[in-house]
Amino acid sequence: MNFVLRVCGWLFDCLLLLHQEELRTRYGDEMSIVFREQLQEALEAGPVAVIFALSVAGRDVIELAANSWLDTARLLAFSTCAAALLFFGVTLGFASFDTPLAAYACTQAGPTFSGQGTPAVNSRLVPISGGHNMFLECQGAVDDGPTVILATGRGLGSYQAWALVQTKVAAFARVCSFDPLGAGRSDPVPGIHPVAAVVSNMHDLFFNAGIQKPLVLVGASAGGILIRQYEERYPSEVAGFVFVDSAHEEQEWRDAAISTSFDPNWDNLQFLKENGFLPPRQHLHWRDNVPLIVLERTDLPPCSAFPGLTQRQCDEINQAWHGFQVDLSQRSCYGQLRPVPGSGHAMHQQRPDAIAQAVQDVVNGVRGCY
Repeated sequence: MNFVLRVCGWLFDCLLLLHQEELRTRYGDEMSIVFREQLQEALEAGPVAVIFALSVAGRDVIELAANSWLDTARLLAFSTCAAALLFFGVTLGFASFDTPLAAYACTQAGPTFSGQGTPAVNSRLVPISGGHNMFLECQGAVDDGPTVILATGRGLGSYQAWALVQTKVAAFARVCSFDPLGAGRSDPVPGIHPVAAVVSNMHDLFFNAGIQKPLVLVGASAGGILIRQYEERYPSEVAGFVFVDSAHEEQEWRDAAISTSFDPNWDNLQFLKENGFLPPRQHLHWRDNVPLIVLERTDLPPCSAFPGLTQRQCDEINQAWHGFQVDLSQRSCYGQLRPVPGSGHAMHQQRPDAIAQAVQDVVNGVRGCY
């Protein structure tokens, strides 16, 4: 099983070559760690789970790379080779699996929400400043608000990553997801998009699309930093938060105290600024007393997800991550910390029901205030 994990991890890293070099430098490590975590869980579930994990990972990487500097022929060649390699890796792994195919087909029922049928979906390109267009997809009835906004990663993920969550949230609230510039169906603007620029683009998008305020912002991973910066610049627009296993502004220098090899960019001031992280020994002062729920993973990534670290360092990294979630939950007098059983970092795929329930609780809290 460890052999299969190493092989498939290497193949996934090959897929990341589809991205521009600067994008790989900034986002490749996080994507690799999440992939290895998902694959570890899939290996324990069985072949069907492995196939699903590989197909989703490959689709996401290729989709994000589609708007990069790679020409069509090179993208096709890389995609074909990567698909063949991944298939070969899965085939190798089947010999060591003894879990029946039916194991992955059994799922747990999540909470039910009010509403009948599937709410209509409104998808469109919205013009923003600079002559660009961003893709926006909204679902659910337009009522008295608030509007739920789903933000992925560092603002570089595709709106499709939220599909399972968005469908559930649309049953009780208006909910929107989007593709940032350079990703998915938005304009293919190459290069690095600093968090500050993504925040400005989000504000343009919401204003030009006529999104009803106030907003409940939902951020996964480094998307938590993104939505905190949005609130700092536009505080009157935001009425609540759901942080989904969120990154923390202090994590780079705090993780470096455990191992400087965890991220070589920990003291790169330009990198830190572009991604919303604080320089060494600086502390987060953000606070907002609004309904706020922090959802934390309970399935910890294996040490194999952190190449070069000892088991003790891996344990300390995981403990530090828990401390970040605790800290964020205390940034509001209405804050809550909710560990989510059966979930790793990719909670939007593994436990969309838990995210939807947290969103509903925050929405209800906001509605009770006006």
